[in-house]
Amino acid sequence: NYGAFLEKDGAGFRGQIKLTGFKNGDIDLSKASWIYQVGLKGEFQKIFTIEENEKAGWTNLKLDATPSTFTWYKAYFDSPDGSEPIAIDLGSMGKGQAWVNGHHIGRYWNLTAPKDGCPDSCDYRGAYGSNKCMTNCGKPTQTWYHVPRSWLQASNNLLVIFEEIGGNPFEISVKLRVPRILCAQMSESYYPPLREWLHLDLIDGKVSISDMKPQIHLQCEDGQIISSIEFASYGTPHGSCQNFSNGNCHSPNSLSLVSE
Repeated sequence: NYGAFLEKDGAGFRGQIKLTGFKNGDIDLSKASWIYQVGLKGEFQKIFTIEENEKAGWTNLKLDATPSTFTWYKAYFDSPDGSEPIAIDLGSMGKGQAWVNGHHIGRYWNLTAPKDGCPDSCDYRGAYGSNKCMTNCGKPTQTWYHVPRSWLQASNNLLVIFEEIGGNPFEISVKLRVPRILCAQMSESYYPPLREWLHLDLIDGKVSISDMKPQIHLQCEDGQIISSIEFASYGTPHGSCQNFSNGNCHSPNSLSLVSE
């Protein structure tokens, strides 16, 4: 349950309940006083931190172990080489929280979106509706969770997970997220970049804003290159990113000029 005054709603089992099988006889809990305890012992002991994680009685997890609920897991991993963003794939888990080197990377909950509901086309115009432009139907809402490189060391990074509903921790992986395709589209009616507005001739009134042209700049981080230009059209192209096509108006040397 949830909501205001939850602690006054009662707690524990209601009705007749008895624990059996003890050497000294059964234990009747029917009239026991139950209370809520907020938080977990592992949270109070901060077993997700580098300094305190050994306070828990960790045991080795067998490969054929049955997924269990309300379980703490921990593992160590090395930081991948390079400068690309790092993400942890928690798609094999259910619902819970994760920490890396004591930093909380957030809650995860691998809800699967309904298979139906994603439209064939997307148009945000008009009145807002929660069903507009839905994506990833039939797929988990999120599986990758970002880990800033500033939190990591070269090796022995501590990953601690508290799983609530069961999952397979052996399939958790660390991945690099590298943008493979960059897209941009611009019209003659677009304004020029903001930095151009600081040009002295414009400020002095010698140049009109209508005389300045819009610009697109595609660039990589240091050490990275743009390997190829897949599509370019000076005209009226159709489609969207990764699915562009030439329109009725198209300059045939667009691709060679942009590639150059």
